[in-house]
Amino acid sequence: MKAPLYNRLIEYSSLKTAFHMPGHKFGSIAGLNQMNIAILDNTETIGMDNLYEAEGIIKEAMELMAEFYGARHSIFLTNGSTVGILSSVLATCREGDQLIVARNAHHSVWSALVLAGVSPIYISPKYLVEEDILGEISAITIERALEQYPAAKGVLIVSPTYEGVVSDIKAIAEVVHKHNKILIVDEAHGAHFILEDGFPTSSIKNGADIVINSMHKTLPALTQSALLHICSEKISYEQIIEALRMVQTSSPSYVMMGLMDYIRAYIVQNKSQIKHNYIECLIEVRRNLISNLNNLRLIECSAERYDISKIIISTHYTNIKGYDLADILDKKFDIIVEAALENYIILMTTMADTHISLMKLQEALLKIDMSIQKSGERKAIKPFIIDKISLGENPRKIFYSQKEYLEINQCTGYISTKNIMLYPPGIPIVAIGERITEQNIDFINKFKDRLQGIKLVDNKILIEITK
Repeated sequence: MKAPLYNRLIEYSSLKTAFHMPGHKFGSIAGLNQMNIAILDNTETIGMDNLYEAEGIIKEAMELMAEFYGARHSIFLTNGSTVGILSSVLATCREGDQLIVARNAHHSVWSALVLAGVSPIYISPKYLVEEDILGEISAITIERALEQYPAAKGVLIVSPTYEGVVSDIKAIAEVVHKHNKILIVDEAHGAHFILEDGFPTSSIKNGADIVINSMHKTLPALTQSALLHICSEKISYEQIIEALRMVQTSSPSYVMMGLMDYIRAYIVQNKSQIKHNYIECLIEVRRNLISNLNNLRLIECSAERYDISKIIISTHYTNIKGYDLADILDKKFDIIVEAALENYIILMTTMADTHISLMKLQEALLKIDMSIQKSGERKAIKPFIIDKISLGENPRKIFYSQKEYLEINQCTGYISTKNIMLYPPGIPIVAIGERITEQNIDFINKFKDRLQGIKLVDNKILIEITK
């Protein structure tokens, strides 16, 4: 049968060990790979309720989810965390408002700003030089931004980061609420914090007003399965539903909603088993890697500020790059990473991992470690994120402006009309509405084959700009 994508997916799942999302790892936990998923594919028939006017079975399932996470309300999302970001901004802001936005936010934030007609006030995370990764957003930075821009409607930050760094949400929430603003936390990579043992406390319990989780990233749910949690009285359930109805499909997937409900119940019933089969083994493997890696290095941060489910392996002091390490893991060990960057790789573990998969990864990394050499410290990637508080151009204005493409060497000083970003994770190195700098151009030239938001034509780099 000629079905190339289908056939490739079947082949991939049988050959590869996944240390990437989705978190169910080919349905290897909770009996997912034995289910007839098609049975769950339903619609708003009699007795099956309606997500946007939930009064029956969906309402009951979402109330159980809210109780599970400790939120006032939890709402099923079937277009991923992206739609949670969109609906949060649309529900909390009006056209012409300003919103404090972390520069390491997901690119969907700028889509939300375009739709809402809202201008960003940029703040930056810390840069961890030794680890060569972006760190937390500080409460001090947010305090300064709110003092400088008191008209801002609220604050939107990412915690944990793609690499697992967690900000002090409790301290941030105190600052935001002191100024009577709304705190939105993109906690897409923190849905599994509910497992508790060894993981940081969720923003839901630390004072955020709205929190968005991607269940499909770090829990065993299908891709696009996510949650929006309302955690305070500053935003109403009705406001979120009204906004969500505009940007999410009118036919939300019952397969996704049903499986999110199922996974919640599975975790409740199997917490001790999950701790034994996954968390204890994960801690053991991390300990072994710290003790036995001589050339590669496992990145570690303070326990309360770091998500240990992310295994970040640095190649910073070796004779290979992160891209090379990912390639070796794939070709020699059939292990696929979540992301490869210049100086490190990201491997995602979830409760679907067991002693078998984690030990396979450990053995592969130790073998590679013995086959490579130390070298002088590789030059760190200078952070492309500008460390200053600044008001950005209104992205909607730029989106509807007159545009043209220019060759990259002609773009200095012009305004980018697109997000130019490394993907994954989808963090803009140049955001829509920002002026392109020489530093940006150097970065784009170096990583042109790994970027989205540019055009490569006849070996030339073209960037869409407006004057």
